[in-house]
Amino acid sequence: MDRATENPDFVAFLQSAEKWVGDELDISELQAGDRLLVRTRNTRYLLVITGNHEAQLTSDRADRPSGPVRIQGCVFGRSKVIKPNHLFCGGGLEVLFNGQTQTVVTTAIEAIQLVRKSPPAGA
Repeated sequence: MDRATENPDFVAFLQSAEKWVGDELDISELQAGDRLLVRTRNTRYLLVITGNHEAQLTSDRADRPSGPVRIQGCVFGRSKVIKPNHLFCGGGLEVLFNGQTQTVVTTAIEAIQLVRKSPPAGA
């Protein structure tokens, strides 16, 4: 039996395979006004959350696309395997630009920083 069969949750599989390098963030918990900084080896992406899985994306590089996006989740490596609605270090951020049908995937995320507009309810 292989590890993928033992661990139906892909993130758990990555952890057990020692490919996991950080915690995960459930993007369904993000609220309008929250700011999410995602750093890859070469680029820093800022996502200002505007709605449910929606954000305004900018980066520190002029050769990277920017604009309104829908955050799809995170993919691992060059695979098409996605953990929807979650971001994690070691995976690639997958976004869909408004009005387009093809997704854009970054290189592996090295760091994720969340700045909340206000504390979540009950905190």
